[in-house]
Amino acid sequence: MRVRVSAPSHVHIGNPDMHGGVGRLYGTLGFTLEEPRLVIEAWRGERRVYSRSPFYREKGTMFLDKVLDEYNCEDVTVRVVKEIPWNIGLGATTALALSIGVAATSGFCKEAPGSIEELAISLGRGTVSGLGVYGFKHGGFIVDGGFRGDRRDVPPLIYRAHVPARYKMLVAVPLNHVERIRRLKSGEDRILDSMPRMSEDLASKLSRIVLMGVIPNIQEGEWRLAGEWITVFNRELGRYWSRAQGGIYCCRDAEDLIGKLLSRGALLACQSSWGPTVYGLFEDPPESLLTEIKGEGVDAWLTSIDNRGAVIEVMGNG
Repeated sequence: MRVRVSAPSHVHIGNPDMHGGVGRLYGTLGFTLEEPRLVIEAWRGERRVYSRSPFYREKGTMFLDKVLDEYNCEDVTVRVVKEIPWNIGLGATTALALSIGVAATSGFCKEAPGSIEELAISLGRGTVSGLGVYGFKHGGFIVDGGFRGDRRDVPPLIYRAHVPARYKMLVAVPLNHVERIRRLKSGEDRILDSMPRMSEDLASKLSRIVLMGVIPNIQEGEWRLAGEWITVFNRELGRYWSRAQGGIYCCRDAEDLIGKLLSRGALLACQSSWGPTVYGLFEDPPESLLTEIKGEGVDAWLTSIDNRGAVIEVMGNG
């Protein structure tokens, strides 16, 4: 028997509440992407993860050991067939953890988690942001409600929207900044501990944008209005993170790309997490735009929004 899991990537919009005055912290908004995807296959065999990437081998082995020990499993071999670029704001780590967890517990374990959320907790994922968990489970546009300060469960899903197929996401990565962002990401816990508490005024403003500017307009199908507020949200949140990343966006290249996306008709344009990945949502993007953006020093692609989440296939018996 083989189990194949195909998991979507995602992009962050940001976190509305780093103040915590109402008892919860963070909250997360984001989109689930059809491409790039993580694809793995698992079967009975040596406890090992095969991948061309040291990141996937090391992280994958850690997650595999955790899930096999937690759920009383047989030894399993995992092969990474297709990768999401890691630590550049596309959700690779959570996709890897959940994919390995689901693959192993789909037929090789004597026990099984009661939910994707339970599996995520057992693997140490999703306790700050629920975007990766709910993107894996449901896809679409996601808003979670943040975690309670006195416990670290997966934050509750408070809104999920199907994004119509006519909307496409143009994703761009200024490659010259990838290694710097990966170094920054490796010290993320230290950075978070050193950040000043977000002002109550900013947390209130960001939360109001989500509650009154983003969710109602999406619910009514007004994606351009929602997109304008999403862009404002991402930019305002960037002011808070500017102490750590050196500006509203991670770098001048990201800022220039966001400006170009907006000037060419994007409904929204944002930086994902620490960057350097940026993205813009379009209805009928100009045919020449991808060619203009993708070139020396920039990787770029067009993708649909993934509205279904991960796909799990069990092949063979026993």
